[in-house]
Amino acid sequence: MFGLFWSLRFGVGVVELIKVKCMAVSEDLEIAHEIFALIEAGIVNGYDSFRYEVEVAQGYTEETLRVEINGRSFYNAETDFNGAVLSRLVRTLHRNFVVRGEGWRSFTMTYVRGGKVQTIFNY
Repeated sequence: MFGLFWSLRFGVGVVELIKVKCMAVSEDLEIAHEIFALIEAGIVNGYDSFRYEVEVAQGYTEETLRVEINGRSFYNAETDFNGAVLSRLVRTLHRNFVVRGEGWRSFTMTYVRGGKVQTIFNY
């Protein structure tokens, strides 16, 4: 009887853990979408593609945004987005991964207008 009870409790715990991980991944996708939307809407003079790179370290983030338009790349493109909001989103995304034991050091988000957003995490 005890063995059966333990197996059932363990089974429920596994299901709950899977639910929590699925909800966390779903939240991470939403945060990644918010990061994309903030950057995409904040590039003032248009773009054909962009590449956003961010490295998260203890106490700071280092970010680079490269915008390409008409075959030319710019690292100093004019932007109009709240950097504090972007930083908060990046740190929240990083914290969520760390909680699951998947702490990445940096990620790169790329987008070509009309295509799919691609995000690569570096561990």
